[in-house]
Amino acid sequence: MGPRGWRGPGGGAWDLLPVPPSYRGTSVQVCGLWPFAGGSGRPLVGVPVGHDLETGATVCCDVINWFRHGLISSPSMLVLGLQGLGKSSWTVRQILGLADQGVIPLVLGDMKGEYGAVIEALGGQVMRLGENQRLNVLDPGAMGAAADRIGGEGGAILREQALQRSAMLVTALIQIVRRQPLADWETTLINKGIRQLLERRHGAQEPPTLPDLAYLMTHPDPDLVRAALAGTVEEFLDATKPLARSLEALLDGPLGRTFSGQTTERLRLDSTGVCVDVSAIRRHSDDVKAAIMLATWSEGYASVEAANALVEAGLDTQKHYLMVMDEMWEPLRIEGAGLVDKLDGLTRLNRNDGVGNIFITHSLKDMESMASLADVKKARGFAERSSIVVTAGLAKEDLRALSEVKRMSEVEIATVASWSTPAGWKQRMIRDPQTGQTRPAPPPGAGKVLIKLGERAGIQTQVTLTAAEMDLHDTNTRWLSTP
Repeated sequence: MGPRGWRGPGGGAWDLLPVPPSYRGTSVQVCGLWPFAGGSGRPLVGVPVGHDLETGATVCCDVINWFRHGLISSPSMLVLGLQGLGKSSWTVRQILGLADQGVIPLVLGDMKGEYGAVIEALGGQVMRLGENQRLNVLDPGAMGAAADRIGGEGGAILREQALQRSAMLVTALIQIVRRQPLADWETTLINKGIRQLLERRHGAQEPPTLPDLAYLMTHPDPDLVRAALAGTVEEFLDATKPLARSLEALLDGPLGRTFSGQTTERLRLDSTGVCVDVSAIRRHSDDVKAAIMLATWSEGYASVEAANALVEAGLDTQKHYLMVMDEMWEPLRIEGAGLVDKLDGLTRLNRNDGVGNIFITHSLKDMESMASLADVKKARGFAERSSIVVTAGLAKEDLRALSEVKRMSEVEIATVASWSTPAGWKQRMIRDPQTGQTRPAPPPGAGKVLIKLGERAGIQTQVTLTAAEMDLHDTNTRWLSTP
C-alpha cells in the first residue's frame, strides 16, 4: 500500500488527495473527536485576535489576561504600523474582546474619531471635546465626589490629591502658552490660590474656575501676599505680573473656549466604556491639541484613582480598565509643555491601578521627534516598558530601530517590511454586497501583525474583523462610490 492507497488489480489509488476540512475549538468542544485533534503551540489565553500565518493556529493576545496569567510583567502594549494597515482594527478587537470580559475601555483622546461608534455600541459614554464643550481643570470631579463619600482621613488625602492634580494641570497649561517652565514660586502661588478657592467653595453647587484663579491673582488676600513674600498688594502685583499675564493669555487665547467655564459633561466610569472624541481639534494648533490631550489624560486617570479609592474604602467593587491612547505623540512634541513627563508618570503605575495601556503610533521616529534629548529618552522608555509590541507593516529602517528595543531577526524584519509593499500596480477595488458601493480594497498586508514578547520569536498573525466590527469601524467611508 502506498501513501495514496492500494495499487494493482482490485485496488484503488487517489491521484489527487483532498484536503480535509479543519475546525478550531476548545478542548471541551472537540474532546469527542480524539485522536483527530491537535493542540496549538500558541497561547490560548486572552482575546482571540486571529490565526497564525505559519501554522493556522488560533492566536489569543491582550494585555490584561497575559498579565493576569504571568506571561508579561506589566499590562502595557505598543502598537506600531503604517497608516491603513490595521493598527486601529487590532485595537477595536482588543476593546470588544476585553469589554466582553468586563474590562472597561477608556479611549482618552480619539484624535480621528474612530472609536466613538464602538463605545456607543457597547452602551458606553462618548464625550466630544473641543467644540462648544468645556472642561474645568479646577473641578475636583470624580476624586472630590469620592472624597466626600469616603470622609475622614482617607477623604482628606484624596481631596489633597485632587488639588495637586489641578495645580499640576494649570501649571502645564501655562507652560504650553509660555513654552517654558514656571518658576518655583509661581507654582507655589498657583497651588496656594487653588487651595483658597476650593476651601471657599467647598460644599458649593459649583467649583471654582480658571477665571476665578486669574481674578485672585490680581485681587490677592493677605495670605496670598505673604506666600509671595511681598510686603504690600502693590508689591505682589508687580512681582506676579508675568503669571497674571500668562493666565490672561490662557483664557483669552484659543484655549479659553475649552477651559474658561464649568465642565459640560463629566466622565462616568459606571458606564460600559468611555471615549473622549477630540477629532474636532485635529486641525487646530499644536498648543490646543496638547492642552486638551493633557486635560483628557488627567481626567481619565483621576477618575480611575477615584474608583480605586472607593474600592479600598470598601464602598465599591474592583474594576479593571483598558486605556487606549491613539495618535498620542503629536501633542507630545511641544517643547517645554511637560507632556512627556506627565504621561511618563501616569503610565508607570498602571499595574498598581488595575489599568492596561495600549499606546498607538506609526513608528519609533514619532517618539524620537521631541526637541529635548531627555524627552526622547523618556519617550523611548514607553516602548522599552511595553511588555507586548505589536507591529503591522513598516519600512526596514523603522523595524531595525524597533529591533534595538525588542530584538527582531532579519527574517522577521523582511517579513514585516513586505506587508507594507503592494505586490504590483493592479487596481484593487471591492464592492459592498449590500449597497453595491465600491471602495479601495485593503492593502495586501492589512491585518497582518507581528506580536513580539521579550526575546521570543514573534507570532505572525492575520487579524480578520467580523462583519459587526467592520460596520462599527470603517475608516474608508469617505471613499465610497456608487457603481
